[in-house]
Amino acid sequence: MHRHLVLLLLVSSVLAIGLCAHAGVPLAFGFGVAVPAALPIDWNASFSSITTEVLTDPNLTLLFTLGTYPSHFPNLFEGSADVIVKSWLGPIAVYAGGGLDLRWRPIGGVWGWTPYMNITAGTQIWLIDSVALVASVRSVDALPPTWKFSPDVSLGLRFSLSPARPPVLGKENAFYFWIVVGLLVATLLTYYPHS
Repeated sequence: MHRHLVLLLLVSSVLAIGLCAHAGVPLAFGFGVAVPAALPIDWNASFSSITTEVLTDPNLTLLFTLGTYPSHFPNLFEGSADVIVKSWLGPIAVYAGGGLDLRWRPIGGVWGWTPYMNITAGTQIWLIDSVALVASVRSVDALPPTWKFSPDVSLGLRFSLSPARPPVLGKENAFYFWIVVGLLVATLLTYYPHS
């Protein structure tokens, strides 16, 4: 049963990416590994994922992630949908945003779903127009929120099917930079008193 579900999810992801690419939707896809932000690294708590980013605008994108925790595979999966705001500094994009997470696991022969919210921030270094190195921090919190900040640090690669780096942006890009800074400050002010 589990192998069929994993195969179905992988085939669905590949088909969705292929259909979007064929339809001309600008998107990037990739993979990454996240670990809790503590030393020594706890590889048993690592999260491995594949990612699809719909490049709706140079400064606003939709980020979809599907992954698993290898120590719990194939009994725990996680998917997320995020909206992220980007600011560009040449080939480097800094971003912040958040969204909804769903974790599902088998419970008594059926799959149980648990919703979470997440926040994320990071940077993408576009080495060339279609390949990026991605470093990010994310925190997943239960719903309703407990405001407990539990950061995971991740590193990954992103590949774009069309040039992802925008041409030189004007003054409007500075506006998005301050939105990213504002999101980060709001997150710190929200989580700090509860951590």
